[in-house]
Amino acid sequence: MEHLIRSLMKSLATNPPKEQGAMPTRTLLRLTLRALLTPITLLCTATLWAHAGGLDQNGGHYQFNSYHCHLGGCEMPDTFNRVGRDSLLIDRRDREKFFNEEDWNFEQDFDNDCQSTRQEMLVLTSRIEARYTNPRNCIVRTGEWLDEYTGEIFTVATQIDIDHVIPRLYAHTHGGDRWPQSKKIQFSNDPLNLVLVEKREIRRKSNRGPSRYLPRKEFQCEYANLWKGLAEKYDLDLDQRDANTLKKIEEDCGTDGLIPEDQRPA
Repeated sequence: MEHLIRSLMKSLATNPPKEQGAMPTRTLLRLTLRALLTPITLLCTATLWAHAGGLDQNGGHYQFNSYHCHLGGCEMPDTFNRVGRDSLLIDRRDREKFFNEEDWNFEQDFDNDCQSTRQEMLVLTSRIEARYTNPRNCIVRTGEWLDEYTGEIFTVATQIDIDHVIPRLYAHTHGGDRWPQSKKIQFSNDPLNLVLVEKREIRRKSNRGPSRYLPRKEFQCEYANLWKGLAEKYDLDLDQRDANTLKKIEEDCGTDGLIPEDQRPA
C-alpha cells in the first residue's frame, strides 16, 4: 500500500494536472487515500457494532436504538423522540453531554497491522519515506507533512494529529446522535473527513463550524467542498450560519478551485 501511494505522489508531483478545471493534486491524493483506507473503514464498521461500555458526561450510553442511564441524575436525550430537522430555535449544546468518544472511535488498529488510523495516515501522506520508533514499523517518528490548514511543513510526527474536517461532536449535535454506532465509526474513519494538522491549530479550531473557523485562504475552497460533501453524504443538519458561509465560499471560488486574489477575505 505504501508503494502504491508513493508512486502516485511521485507521478502527480512530476506531471501535475494543468488543464483548466482539472482536479487539484491534493484532491486526487485524498480520493486515493479514500480508496486505500475504505476497506479498513468497512472492516471497523462491521467489527465495532456493540457498545464498548464507557459512559458519557451524562452518566449513560447509547446502545443500538436506545439510551441507558447508569448514574444518578442521568437524563434521557431527545435522540429518539425527534422528528425531521431541528428548528432554528433549538439549542444543540444540550446534546453535547450525550457525546461519547467510544462511539466515535478512530484510534484503533482495525486491520491488525499494528498501525492505528493515525499511523496509517502518517505513512500514506508523508512526502518522504516515514521512519519509525521500532522495528515493527508500528509508530511513525519522522517524515514530512504539509498541514493544509496552516500551510506549514512538519517533520516530527508528534507535532501533528488527525483532525476531522467536520468535528465528531459537531456531527453528534447536528443529527449524528441518531445514527447507529456503525455509522458513527464510519464517519469517524472516513478518509475524506481526516486531515493531519498541527496540534495547536486543532485546538484552535476545536468543534467549530466554518462560520467560526476557516483554514488558510489557499485551502478554503477545498475545505468548503469537503464540508458540503460530507454533510450531504451523512445528511447532517448544518447550522444556518455555517451553510451560509459554505455557500459564500463556493460562490467566491474560481473554476480552478481557488479563491481569486481580489476576492479573498482579509
